[in-house]
Amino acid sequence: MRRKKREEDHENTERWLLTYSDLITLLLAFFIMMYTFSKQDAQKYQEVTSYLKTIFSGGSALAYKDGKAEGASIMPGIMNNEEIKRRIEEEVKEITTTIGLNGNISVLSDERGIVIRIMDRAFFDEGKAVLKERAIEALEKILPVLKRINNHIRIEGHTDNIPINTYEFKSNWELSVRRATEVVRYLIEKGGVPPTRVSATGYAEYRPIMPNDTPENRALNRRIEIIITKGK
Repeated sequence: MRRKKREEDHENTERWLLTYSDLITLLLAFFIMMYTFSKQDAQKYQEVTSYLKTIFSGGSALAYKDGKAEGASIMPGIMNNEEIKRRIEEEVKEITTTIGLNGNISVLSDERGIVIRIMDRAFFDEGKAVLKERAIEALEKILPVLKRINNHIRIEGHTDNIPINTYEFKSNWELSVRRATEVVRYLIEKGGVPPTRVSATGYAEYRPIMPNDTPENRALNRRIEIIITKGK
C-alpha cells in the first residue's frame, strides 16, 4: 500500500508542469502583444496575430529577425504583395546564377498580380510537356514563398503561332494546357501547395506578348507564367 501511495504522489507532483507550460505560453503572448503595441506598426500587428493563432492552435511558431521569418515551419498569409514580389525576385536572382536560367526567367507585376515568366526552353523540350531537371530545381527554389502565402496561384501556358500536330498533341491548345498542368501537378504533389489555391490555364498562341513575326519573338511567346494573384 505504501508503494502505491508513493506512485500516486509522484504522478501528482508532475502535474505542475502543465500549468507551468500554459503560464509560459500566456506570458509569451502577453509580451509579444506589448511589443507590438509599443511599435504601433500595423504590419507587425498582423504578423503577431498570425503568430498567436499558430501558438494557440497547437501549431509550430516562427521567430522573426530583421523582418524575416525563421523556424521549422512557415506561416501563411503574413506577406503583402510588395513583400511577396521582393522575395520572389530574390529567389529568381539566385536561380539565374546557380541553375543557369539567366535570361529565361523574370518577375513582373501587371493587372493580374505578380508574374513569374519562364521561357519554354527553360522548362521543356520543344513540343514536349515533361519538366526538365532544372525546371524542377527552379520550382524548388520558389516553393517556400508560394507555400507561405494565401494568394491564389494560376499557371498559364502559352505557345507561338506555329501549328503542332503530333501523336501526343494535336494542337497548341493541348500543348499549352498540358504544360501548365504539369507545373500545377508538381506544385501540389511534390511541393505540398494546397490544390484549392492553384489552377491551370492554356491560351495556346492567343495571348502573345510580341508579334509572331520573327523566330526571336516567337521564342518570347512560348512561355509559362506563374501568376500570384492580387491579395484582397
